[in-house]
Amino acid sequence: MSENGSGSEIVDVAYGEGWDSGRGAVLGPISSEAAAARDAAGEPYAMVLRQADHPTVVVAHVAWAHHYLGLWVYDAQGRRFLELDLRRLEAERLFLTYRRAWAYASDQSPEFAADAGRLTIQLRPDGRGSRIVEPQGDKGGSRHTVADVPEEQRWFPAPRFGQWEGLFAPLGIDVADRCELREDADAAVGSEDAEPNWWPPEGLRPRHLNELFTLGARFSTPVAEYTVWDPITAGTLLLPSGRLVARDPTYGQCEQDAGFTVTVAPGSYPVQLASAAYTAESRGRTLIYDEYTAARLLVSERLTVHWELALLEGQDERVLRDGQFYGFGVDAGTGAFVDATMAEELGRRFWDGRVAGTQDEDDNGIATVDDPATGTNLIAYPSGRGDGSYPVWIGRDADGDVTCFVADMLILGQAELLPQQP
Repeated sequence: MSENGSGSEIVDVAYGEGWDSGRGAVLGPISSEAAAARDAAGEPYAMVLRQADHPTVVVAHVAWAHHYLGLWVYDAQGRRFLELDLRRLEAERLFLTYRRAWAYASDQSPEFAADAGRLTIQLRPDGRGSRIVEPQGDKGGSRHTVADVPEEQRWFPAPRFGQWEGLFAPLGIDVADRCELREDADAAVGSEDAEPNWWPPEGLRPRHLNELFTLGARFSTPVAEYTVWDPITAGTLLLPSGRLVARDPTYGQCEQDAGFTVTVAPGSYPVQLASAAYTAESRGRTLIYDEYTAARLLVSERLTVHWELALLEGQDERVLRDGQFYGFGVDAGTGAFVDATMAEELGRRFWDGRVAGTQDEDDNGIATVDDPATGTNLIAYPSGRGDGSYPVWIGRDADGDVTCFVADMLILGQAELLPQQP
């Protein structure tokens, strides 16, 4: 470690689009002025911290518009051995939502080698968290436990531009009080055009939800081409509280029973199932198959122009990593819509009826449990291909009013929408 005359450790700082670990150089270097402008605008940029004659490189990826600051730490072999994901949930504080460390078997092991040991910690602002230990080499399976991380190791001060000493705290390095940052002027010389090699994490985004309920809409997947049929009428849901619950009706008490934070006017609303057909060859014959792709509570006939993830109290979409979502779990191949006031009770009645063989389902697998005393009911429907976890999306019209809730079974989530046939 290099030191100046006062004994402080000198850390060179450079800015750019990212870090090229193969070359050991800043990717697409930019000036500190350009980086400061991006920081103020919330636009992405990268920062590289290096100590002279020290092999470890710390790369910070900053994208405040996405509430994101990520830290990647590289070793002398140019391998990432530590990754942190922090989110700016408050103006002056960062929350550590994810931490993964790799332990490589040798200096010759490639980055993310299969035999590397891994420790992964995922945290949520409500205090919950998980810890996964995967031993190095062939030493048995992974061990999953609750992450017991104290508050002071979950939250950290959000750094102001240029005051990067605080970034060492989440890394567990105590040098902030004896660290002197120095801009690496040489890194910005000969700036090259380059695309970033990273991007801010983003939770799952909805795709083509309107088209799932549009007769004749066509989708292409790697295995088949789907054509959407008319929505199936599943019944009318009674919502005396206006607070919708989506759940597996066979569960006992669960957190979904509180209902989504976005509510609608108390009343009754139609429920529809989306289905799509595809063809497949079997023993020389062409067969037609169909699948349920989504369930919808229709609030308004107005066109949906915006979608947002339906959330429960305490859930924060800003902490989601790539492709993650909050959803409802299914273990019995069945989902349901129900009012929050009777979610657990009507779910129990559904399950009791199924066990007793008295719970009737129509030809589409739809079943209803009514409670005239409270003016509520539960509408159960097949959950696409069965068990899993499924997001619910809230549709809004051009005025911002709720048009629908859609439980997406994710069957066509990655499909490409094809042009409508004339």
